[in-house]
Parts: sequence; C-alpha cells; structure tokens
Amino acid sequence: MKYDISAATLIDYPNIDRIQSNAFATPWSKELIRSAILNGKYDVRVMKVEHKPVAGFYIAHATNGRSNLDNLAVDLHLRGMGMGRKLLEDWIERACLQKTAKLSLQVNTKNKGAQRLYQCFTFKKVRLLSGYYPNGDDAYQMEMPIKQQQVTAKARQA
Repeated sequence: MKYDISAATLIDYPNIDRIQSNAFATPWSKELIRSAILNGKYDVRVMKVEHKPVAGFYIAHATNGRSNLDNLAVDLHLRGMGMGRKLLEDWIERACLQKTAKLSLQVNTKNKGAQRLYQCFTFKKVRLLSGYYPNGDDAYQMEMPIKQQQVTAKARQA
C-alpha cells in the first residue's frame, strides 16, 4: 500500500483526535493535539494512504539530546498492516538526522502489541511508571540509544 508521512496541519487534527480516541483509554484532548501541531518543539507527523486523510500519526519532542515519542496510533480499521512500524521508522530516522543520542517512550503495561513492536526495534524497558496515566494505568519507560538503532538498521539492510 502506498503511503506518505508528512508534517501534520490543523486540517489533520480532527482525524488525529478520532484515531487516538479509539486507540487509548486516556486520549489527549483536542486542544493538546492542536497545541502540539502549532508548537515547533513538537514533531507531529501523519501517515496518509489512498482514500484516508489520516491513517495514523505520531507526536514526538526532543530535549537534552533525547527524543521522546509522546503518542503513536493507527486507525482502528488499518491496524496490522505495518503502518505503526512505518511511523516508528520515520520517528527514528528523523531523530537520527537531528543527532539525537537516545530515544524514549512510555507504553501502557497492558499494551502487549505495542511493547512487541518497540522491542523489535531494540527498545528496552528501563523502569515501571506506576499510575502514569490519568486512569491509573501503569506504563513502562522504554529507551534505545541511537547508535544501537543504526547498527540494527545496517544489519537489516545486509
């Protein structure tokens, strides 16, 4: 399936809200999504496919040599087609270009599918964040140094 990943605009934010509302027990507010799109410190990217204005998205931000993946979701009807992997690859590639030293993310301890995806990219669980989400759910902090990812990417290409 052909796809394009590009910077999100305000036109995209209702679709981002719809996707993440279906994906998460504690979704971001519409205003928070809108603010992230407008704030240059956040990297908000959308995946578009034929006949779908937004198939998936991610929101990340970088500080102190670290890029954190704040949010990533794929449309409910398009899951299992590798779109989450493509979005994750886009984030990692952009972080590499920004000379980021480490990648980090937080994932719900109940979200085994996302954990498996992140582990495929060599993310490691570094700590448990008790009560991390507003509904009281716990999260794992997962991290990966960029150099390790570059080695992994080269191994996949060989």
